[in-house]
Amino acid sequence: MLIKTFGSKKIKIRTISKNDLNKVKNFQDFINSLVKEKAMIKVNKKISRKEEIEWLKAKLKAQKEKKEVILVAEEKDRIVGVAHIKLDWGRESHIGHFSISIRKGYRKIGLGTYLGKEIIKLAKKRLKPKLKIIRLNVYELNKPAISLYKKLGFEKVAKIPKQVQCQGNLIAEIIMLKDIKKKKLKNYDFNFNSDC
Repeated sequence: MLIKTFGSKKIKIRTISKNDLNKVKNFQDFINSLVKEKAMIKVNKKISRKEEIEWLKAKLKAQKEKKEVILVAEEKDRIVGVAHIKLDWGRESHIGHFSISIRKGYRKIGLGTYLGKEIIKLAKKRLKPKLKIIRLNVYELNKPAISLYKKLGFEKVAKIPKQVQCQGNLIAEIIMLKDIKKKKLKNYDFNFNSDC
């Protein structure tokens, strides 16, 4: 656990633990606050207590198995941010899927950048097998998130049109990658016709 100051806010940064099963309401409140503001996340309906308990149990299990790392940012027991990287499986077990969400009122203070950098460091240390590439999906209209991801070293590698329902329209989804060993992905040859 670490206390960091962002602007005038003192925020505790920590990994999830079994004790969080006693704080399910805090996690439920966090995700439902994002749903209420219609944030550009995949979840589009409020989450029940039961669903949140199941989510948290699955995350604790994955963390114990070294398949996922999760950081939580809290101000006075109120969750204000969550970041995680989860390993894929099979032939893609070297790829980690990145996700980050920050509560309204805590954006643009450096918290997202800090959580992003820290979750990547934690993933490199803890995940097994070793992480080689980090992947994320982001909605094309989510310019602040895209800017953050670029700052963290992610590069746009694909755009899938009409992928996501957002505000009554179908919008494009951007796929971004970060090779944790190389600075740039420009040397990659994405050949979709090759054998395994």
